[in-house]
Amino acid sequence: MQKRTLVWDLPLRIFHWALVSLIFAQWLTAEVLEGYMDYHAVFGYTLLGLMIFRLLWGFVGPKHARFNDFLRGPKAIWQYGQSLFSRHQPTYTGHNPLGALIVPAILIVVGTQAVSGLFTTDDVLFNGPYYPAISSELQGTMQWLHHKMFDVLLVIIALHVLAITSYQFLLKKPLIGAMFHGHKNVQSKSGISSSRWPLAIVLALIIFIFMYWLVVIAVPEIELDYYY
Repeated sequence: MQKRTLVWDLPLRIFHWALVSLIFAQWLTAEVLEGYMDYHAVFGYTLLGLMIFRLLWGFVGPKHARFNDFLRGPKAIWQYGQSLFSRHQPTYTGHNPLGALIVPAILIVVGTQAVSGLFTTDDVLFNGPYYPAISSELQGTMQWLHHKMFDVLLVIIALHVLAITSYQFLLKKPLIGAMFHGHKNVQSKSGISSSRWPLAIVLALIIFIFMYWLVVIAVPEIELDYYY
């Protein structure tokens, strides 16, 4: 018997909406507002921390947050894709095989953009913390990656919004609401009993310490040459 059951844990939902907010803030501070590159950098560091959290949460989080629960092979993805055109579609408590691809896509694209941002410059007032420590050739590569990955991200976001909208209004599956309250109408045994938020807090603190070390303490000092 199906009933309202917790499926998406609280840390995962916070991650989801924090990701949405930070991507918007990144676009705003880079493309719309002027003189906000310091904020852009902080948002970027936070995004990198979020990617690290989601990667680790994919191994230690509750059932439906784990990669081994929703990442499936090409055959399962193909079969699910074919089922979209039939009247009888298989149901999944967590991510379906096709929709699950958004998770590694976001981790790779946003992760690459966040890491490359550590090595870029706006050619005016801001340099990433590791920009002076690499060669000019590598600087150019990182600059290219940082901008191109955002273009790729826009495509992924458009496809994701299109898919969610289709599920919400055409297939009558309320996915948007579920990412706020975390519940779905499924069999209770297929849900989760806990969000494991104490573990998430510990993990977040460890990642915060690591990020502080990465962008403040571990930044290499650049020796300047003085000529008299």
